[in-house]
Amino acid sequence: MPHSLQFEVEHPYYSRTDGIWIPTFLTVGTTTVECEAKVDTGAEFCLFQRELADRLGLPVAAGPRLSLQTLNSSFQAYGHEIQLSTLGLTFQVTVYFAEEYGLPRNLLGRVGWLQQVRLAVVDYEEILYLSAYEPRMN
Repeated sequence: MPHSLQFEVEHPYYSRTDGIWIPTFLTVGTTTVECEAKVDTGAEFCLFQRELADRLGLPVAAGPRLSLQTLNSSFQAYGHEIQLSTLGLTFQVTVYFAEEYGLPRNLLGRVGWLQQVRLAVVDYEEILYLSAYEPRMN
């Protein structure tokens, strides 16, 4: 049985890089910082560089601590509620900032971002489709 979805945003990307990167804005109060973040459907949380928290004026260690593990390392991060905007969609969510400086990438994971959106990727055509999530009426 075929299914149909509609999306608010169509965003081209370059598939020959190491993943799908989209422009992202983080806001606390009246301060906004822009960065690139990688769409990572395997990441449980949204994770950002410590340097971005500093630019937002956040006391990183004041947030709830979370221990994260990758395939080859583990590290600490701290949660903060911020405004997260991607491709024109804006959400008030909790994201995590690495305790240490030098995190190699920012990640858009399930909690904080992916659970807020309806997402489709057609990698062959290098297009990401995105809309704010709204429960379907059955």
